[in-house]
Amino acid sequence: MKTTRGHTRLLPANILPLALVIMTTILLAGIGLGMIVLDSFRRTAAVDASIVAYYAADAGIERQLYELRKLGTTVPNLQPLNGTFSNGAAWITPTSTYLQAILKTFPTTPSTTFQFVDLYKPENLAAAAGVGRVDWRWSAGADCPGGVAPDVELSYTQWLSGGTVLPDVFQVDLGTVEGGEVTNLDPTKGYRLRFRPKQCTADNLRVEVSPTAGSYAPMPFPGDITVGSQGGYRGSTQSITVQVPRQDILSGIFSFAIFSECQLFKDPNNPSACP
Repeated sequence: MKTTRGHTRLLPANILPLALVIMTTILLAGIGLGMIVLDSFRRTAAVDASIVAYYAADAGIERQLYELRKLGTTVPNLQPLNGTFSNGAAWITPTSTYLQAILKTFPTTPSTTFQFVDLYKPENLAAAAGVGRVDWRWSAGADCPGGVAPDVELSYTQWLSGGTVLPDVFQVDLGTVEGGEVTNLDPTKGYRLRFRPKQCTADNLRVEVSPTAGSYAPMPFPGDITVGSQGGYRGSTQSITVQVPRQDILSGIFSFAIFSECQLFKDPNNPSACP
């Protein structure tokens, strides 16, 4: 390095190391940026593949529901099912089985909606359900004044086993804030239950059924199954599990309200005259 009239000049021997440092810094920055871009491309491709895999799994669910409800396929025969698509996506059904649940829980039920629970054997709608008692509990929703839980109304219809699947009784019972019990169900009949909160929302509505009217002994709900499907595409997999009734919900004749000056207990075999 030479100094001339107060100025410093860099000699070639000093410029070369500095140039190498600058070039190395630029190269490392470029490599880092390239790795970030490539990783972003890989992540984008993985997200795209997972979306395709999800829709493939959804197609597996739809196929199983079609097999169950339209073709009469039994639940054990769902597991061998599989499918492939022209783009390379595929689905399999490894987890479809009968669901043995002894408690049904509905997280939130506003006062403007209903929750339905079916008590019948889906493979034979006219068979006896074997249920003699229903117990239901709940807690106050966020819109309940003073945090006081609402009353929850249970209405239900029944039909005779071995006969035409048409309701022969429609009855309403009201559960107070402490809970509700119906202990006069006939185990030889089939039922459809309908729950509705009064005035405000019911949270954590819990429903249990027992085989006999006189004792609380929760039993599995008849008719529910778990339908599972796993979709795959380009190394990505997505799984869907759905808990559904074995059959479609029965006709809307089970979702009606009765307005009458007579009692709401409607028995066509023993009609009562209005006062």
